[in-house]
Amino acid sequence: MTHNPLHSKRILSRRGFMKLAACLSLTAPVLGCVPSATDGADGPLSPFQLWLSLIRNAGAPISSTPTVLVIGAGMAGLAAAKQLQLQGVAVRILEARNRTGGRIHTDRSLGIPVDMGASWIHGPQGNPITALAQAAGAGTYLTDDESLVVYDAQGNEISDSVMDAAYAQYLELMERVDDEATPDQSLAQAIAAIDPTFLTDPVMIYQLSAYAEFDAGGAIEVLNAAEWDEDEAYPGADVLLPSGYDALVDHLAQGLDIHLEHVVQQIHITDSGVEVQTNQGTFVAEYCICTLPLGVLKAGAVTFDPPLPVAFQEAIAKVGLGHVNKIALRFPVRFWDDELQYVGYTAPIKGQYPYIMNVSKFVPGVNMLMTFALGAYGLVTETQTNEQIQNDVMAMLRTIYGDVPAPDGVLVSRWTQDPYSQGSYSLAGVETRAGHFEQFAENVAGRLFFAGEHTTARHRSTVHGAYNSGLRAADAILARR
Repeated sequence: MTHNPLHSKRILSRRGFMKLAACLSLTAPVLGCVPSATDGADGPLSPFQLWLSLIRNAGAPISSTPTVLVIGAGMAGLAAAKQLQLQGVAVRILEARNRTGGRIHTDRSLGIPVDMGASWIHGPQGNPITALAQAAGAGTYLTDDESLVVYDAQGNEISDSVMDAAYAQYLELMERVDDEATPDQSLAQAIAAIDPTFLTDPVMIYQLSAYAEFDAGGAIEVLNAAEWDEDEAYPGADVLLPSGYDALVDHLAQGLDIHLEHVVQQIHITDSGVEVQTNQGTFVAEYCICTLPLGVLKAGAVTFDPPLPVAFQEAIAKVGLGHVNKIALRFPVRFWDDELQYVGYTAPIKGQYPYIMNVSKFVPGVNMLMTFALGAYGLVTETQTNEQIQNDVMAMLRTIYGDVPAPDGVLVSRWTQDPYSQGSYSLAGVETRAGHFEQFAENVAGRLFFAGEHTTARHRSTVHGAYNSGLRAADAILARR
């Protein structure tokens, strides 16, 4: 295939390509698009040297008497705990799973590291996760987003000229949505008001799924037309971590007091502190940082005593939740184009595996493809068996490549069925406003603080958003001491 500027823009990464494209169109330098470490709705973050010290000094000693309890050993919880520990604060993490990482989960059951949750560092330039990866000694792989071929539902390759024209049309459509959408419209409703034929055109549906739905995490029918892409991105092409994202988790977790398989049941705020009841007893501290995923908060799996203020309850109810799932397939032989990074597919059902990632490009020696169930179809896969999912994916692959062998290993994520996540990542739903994300930057009674990817409007649904929110919560406690 030919390589041209439109292909370089037709990115399959999950975060903010529209924002970056708009930023690059300005006459200011690219670095002008990078949000500072202290501005915006996220509140003040630690200076550069403080978080650099955090990632370089992951082996600080464990404290025995906690001043702060952190609920959750995902990226937000680990970042908060490490920063507090480095400042001499005794901290303990209570984690429900039998592992650290949360929705960062590197599965090695097929003999290689396969990230079934977070995969990319979205926008590596100025991104704190880039520095964390370097400190952890984790190598990165720069994705070649120009390396893409799209096929129609009959298995015919769609020409570059057609895809270029379609992408230009997609960008124009998104600009019109930005200009014309009302706050109470879904993205699908806004598109229908402009031109309903866009919602039946296979190539446009492919783009809406592979770009908008994957970027935001939910179906265009539930995304807020005015808010769905109002977040920000660091610059630079996205990178993957071939050795597994868990290298970053393991690095941060070193030296922290982490209690695994401690399922939190209730958070009770008292006059003197916080009591956290778990399946393995009650823990007491002066402060608590709650990094429970949005899906767990929505399900009411953990009760708060007294109940959370109305503004927090409203934020939990109205911030949307996405349902993205991954399917990784290992094959005995490689039958696809070894040079391609991505393969697109105009699936007959929106969100049904619209593109495929060639894992063999960044993990040498393995014959593996990964595809994605997006939007409403992400929930469909939650109800299917691995055999049903494999059959559907293989039908797509055989439409494109002909009679190809069955996989000898399959992995499927089901983040909504997971009781400790109950969804993939947050999104701006029809009822969501930026203030709902920002509400989580507040505290309750000066004792309870929140962190996680759902607690930041600016960098929601990203690992770096979770990381920064953990630093924010730690800073808020340090400011009170």
